[in-house]
Formats: sequence, C-alpha cells, structure tokens
Amino acid sequence: MKRTLFVLGLCLLGFTSCSSPENSRRQTIMVTIEPLRYFTEQIAGKNFNVETMVRPGNSPEDYEPTPRQMVELSHTLLYIKVGNIGFERTWMSRLLKNAPHLKVINSSKGIAQAYSAPGVPDPHTWMSCKNARIISINICHALVKVAPQDSMTFKNNLNKMLKVIHQTDHEVKAILHQDTGRKSRAFVIYHPILTYFARDYHLIQLPMEQEGREPSAREMQQLVQKAQRLHVKTIFIQRQFSPRNAMTIAFAAKAQPKDIDPLNYEWKKEMLLVACSLQ
Repeated sequence: MKRTLFVLGLCLLGFTSCSSPENSRRQTIMVTIEPLRYFTEQIAGKNFNVETMVRPGNSPEDYEPTPRQMVELSHTLLYIKVGNIGFERTWMSRLLKNAPHLKVINSSKGIAQAYSAPGVPDPHTWMSCKNARIISINICHALVKVAPQDSMTFKNNLNKMLKVIHQTDHEVKAILHQDTGRKSRAFVIYHPILTYFARDYHLIQLPMEQEGREPSAREMQQLVQKAQRLHVKTIFIQRQFSPRNAMTIAFAAKAQPKDIDPLNYEWKKEMLLVACSLQ
C-alpha cells in the first residue's frame, strides 16, 4: 500500500512539473490565428502565455471552438482578433457571452479597407507589411493598457518588430522587382487571402471563390480565359482548401501550382515565400 502511494505521489509530481511555475504565473492572451500569435509574442516577450483559437491546419472561415477552449476563455485576460474574419463574425458574440469579462482588441483598427471583389471587404489584413505595422502598434497599445508596469519592454519589442516588418517589405520588393522576364503581375488563388499583398505590390489577384462559394463551370471557364489573357504563371494552393479547382486552372492556363500557407505562424517566411512564388 505504501509503495502504491509513493508511486502515485511521483506521478502527481511529474504531472505538476509539466507546467512550470513561470507559466502558471503568466496570464493568458488568446488570438484568433497563428500570425497574430507571432506578432503578439514578439511584442509581449515572456510576459504572457499566448494561445491561438483557430488551431493550425483549420480554416478561420468555418472553425468551431472546442469545449476546452471555451473554458480557457474564462481565464483569459485579453482576446486579440483579426477584425472581421469569418470565425469572428460567427463566434465573437457567443465567446463574450461565455466570458463577459473578456477584453477584445481589434488588431486591424485604423487599416484602410481593401476589397476582394466589388462591395466585398477583405478581412485578411495581416498579409501586408503596411498593415503588419498597424497591427503591431495596436497590439502594443493593448498590452500597455493591461500591463502598464511592463510598458517599456513592450515598446522596445515593438521597435524590434517594426524593424523586422520594414526589412520584410524591403526583401519582398527586391524579389518582385527582379528582372526575370516575367510578363504578368497577375496570379490565381482559390480563397482571396492576398488582397492586401496584391494592393501593396501592384499585383492582380484572380480569386476562384466567389463570395464564399464554389465557382460555377462558367465562372471557371471565364477565369481560365482571363488567366490566359493576363499570362498568369502562378496558381496559389492553400492547405485549408481543396486543390482540385486550382489544379484544373493550372492545367488549362499552363501555370505553376504553388503551395502557400498565409495562416502560418512564421509570418515573414510566408511573405517571402509568396513573393518568391511569383518569380
């Protein structure tokens, strides 16, 4: 019996050691997507635990939070949202009912709206260096409000983040301006997640998805004709969506399919990957 209790005690000790005292003391911030976790962690440093609501591999257009995540929100200090992405439009009011104390920060506040189609505002603000600067500043302001004693740390980290963003913008421009004999600045993508990227770098985004629905056969034919007319060489395939339609257009337009993941935590890496894929 004593031996059994001893072993049980060791198991409990091992379990509690998995969560370090440092982690248990830090308060939690929840963000909607992985890129926001990247920006928040760079600015917050080690002052907070940062968790992502839409887990990697899932689409923020139709994600549903798990029961465990709903419980975690009751212990969360701050929620940083993209702004108006699908998950937030569907779930934010319900999340606030579950955790009425929750402070919600719109990281896209102050960003000039771009449109993926006439009358269709685009919520994917983070795929832009100009926007990333505003997002980072908004996050810093939010952190200073909830932890003013650490304001200097946040501001110093913000300055470092702004330098990274500036360097990323410089590298993207250098890649896109290389003389590679490219005849087109247009690209095809299923879900129009690169609207702001295209705006910043004077590119043309041709989305397959029409206001959240699959393209019809006629729309696919029209898109192929437009891609051919604009000499499109790149078809972007996102891991959250089926590649079937993209591959159909790639074959018809004689373009190269390229895998990207704009929901990747490694924001700078993904920005450069998109630029390189357009060469």
